[in-house]
Amino acid sequence: MSQHLHHRTGRRAFLKAAGGIAGALALGSRTWATRLILVATGQTNPISQVEWIVYDTGLQDAAGDPVHRCAIRITTTAGAQGWADFDGWTAPDGPTARLIKDMLLGRELTEHESLWHQLYQQGIPLGTLGAVDVALWDLKGRIEGQPICALLGAKRQQVAGCVSTGFNLGGPLEYANFASACKEQSAHGVKIQTAAGKPEQDIAVYGAVREAVGSDFACIAGGAAAYTYEQALQVGQELDELDYAWFQSPMPENDEWVARYVALTGALETPVCAPETERGSYQSRVTWVERAACDIPCIDVHYGGLTACVELAQACESKGIRLELNNVGPDAYAHLQLLGATDETLIEHVEMLSLSSMGVPPMNHGHDARATLPGRVSAEPALNEQGYIAIGQAPGMGLELDWKYIFTHRVS
Repeated sequence: MSQHLHHRTGRRAFLKAAGGIAGALALGSRTWATRLILVATGQTNPISQVEWIVYDTGLQDAAGDPVHRCAIRITTTAGAQGWADFDGWTAPDGPTARLIKDMLLGRELTEHESLWHQLYQQGIPLGTLGAVDVALWDLKGRIEGQPICALLGAKRQQVAGCVSTGFNLGGPLEYANFASACKEQSAHGVKIQTAAGKPEQDIAVYGAVREAVGSDFACIAGGAAAYTYEQALQVGQELDELDYAWFQSPMPENDEWVARYVALTGALETPVCAPETERGSYQSRVTWVERAACDIPCIDVHYGGLTACVELAQACESKGIRLELNNVGPDAYAHLQLLGATDETLIEHVEMLSLSSMGVPPMNHGHDARATLPGRVSAEPALNEQGYIAIGQAPGMGLELDWKYIFTHRVS
């Protein structure tokens, strides 16, 4: 458990500086986390246009409902463009779209950080803010002719893949077979997501998976925020024995449960990863770490975009704490760019949902990871034969969109 002790030590070091971080956040000071986000755009490029396009992909979700995506495109007076393609629910309503447009038009990319804070302070929904932020980063990269990871300071060109089962795959045998297939096809780990809220059944699944893959394969327990404290402690103690890499979001994630997360984190050897679904941006994750409510904070671009992820990554990196980026399926391009600017001591794996990129028949996931999704020119990231995903080296986020398809299938 020496690796776990290292993570605990990192958290204690973080706590020693917590007061300074909290004070910086309260005062609006950014000096503690600017190293990763300073970008020198070489010419004047005021923003001249902001477009939102919600379009129908022609796909259906698990409930049979149509899957809509939301593309945002930002253009400058010089004609440069950057964009993002997010889940349809991130699309702003009319007043919010007008507010964003009013705040962006005429502004320079050198004001990106200030714009993020102004939009955040206006109460822009975090998913919508995330789409705007990713599009601004994409615009920066395209103007500079570099991938975002290079602007942040590239450290690696590929990252180890960890495959998630998705929820409610079946019984212990189904999960064990899934994990074995992952290992056989060179994945570097598996995240087990059970039906949730049934400790005895879940423990049986976790044990079957560990037995199937052996002790040299990373296994992650991905909770669904459904356990009571007593249930989470029971499951967590079993995970201690099974040597799982971490225990993610076992209980509800809100202010009322923070004290129970503090108790759980202190009681287990297995690192606790949280919060996954807490409604705040990176600031709330810093607070959880300050209060010793988690060992590994987690975030994704739906909680404020790439800037929010970079801020939390910088805070964790400076204090020796690991970070987890949640799987976001087709919205993962920004995550890969951040991964390219970090190393495995901060974020070890990139999480994927699909096994089909490794030649394994689909098992309850939404799309073929090698496919090109409707509305896109770029194919989805895929694991190579060694179980790694390459970090895109094209300018910006590396995501090219099929604008003809998007406008042809526009719904709003």
